Amino acid sequence: MDIKSPFYVVEEFISPLLCEELLDICNFTVPDTDKDQHEIKTVKTSDRAESLVYERLLTLLPELQAHYKLMYKGTERVQFEWIPQGCKGDFICENSTFLRGKWLRTKQRDLTAILFLSDYQERTPFEDEFEVYGGKLEFVQHKFGFNPQRGTLIVFPSDPHFINISSEVLAGDLFQARIQNAAQTPYLY
Repeated sequence: MDIKSPFYVVEEFISPLLCEELLDICNFTVPDTDKDQHEIKTVKTSDRAESLVYERLLTLLPELQAHYKLMYKGTERVQFEWIPQGCKGDFICENSTFLRGKWLRTKQRDLTAILFLSDYQERTPFEDEFEVYGGKLEFVQHKFGFNPQRGTLIVFPSDPHFINISSEVLAGDLFQARIQNAAQTPYLY
């Protein structure tokens, strides 16, 4: 029996220079706020930034199809996320909603990818332009996560076994892109 990791990690999926270019294109200047004026996660889309990510994703598709044994159907708009210092993400199940005591698939998503645009750093000197302390991508059921590494792509199934959250950002700002992919037939983990 061929058992593969449900996580597919591609270090240096894009260069640090391209990470900076994507952030410049997205032009994150002022974060969104809640009703009490506290900073919260800001999400943007950008045709130009998305095309730069998508052209690299296309080169990876044969590997992803082979690893997950699926046929690619399409990709949603890439969501560029900014989680400012003092904030954390929300728990996310990428393709399902918890209704009446069970998970029901409500979105046509099979694989999710997180592309880190920030680097984890816990020591000084600290470069807050592109480094972050905190912001770990955590998978609560698996009791582990990934610290941000600029240019690294983390791919995982979109189903309820992979509920994820970005931990609190303690210093700097976390920037990442969330990429949702669909298969021709629903992927079952």
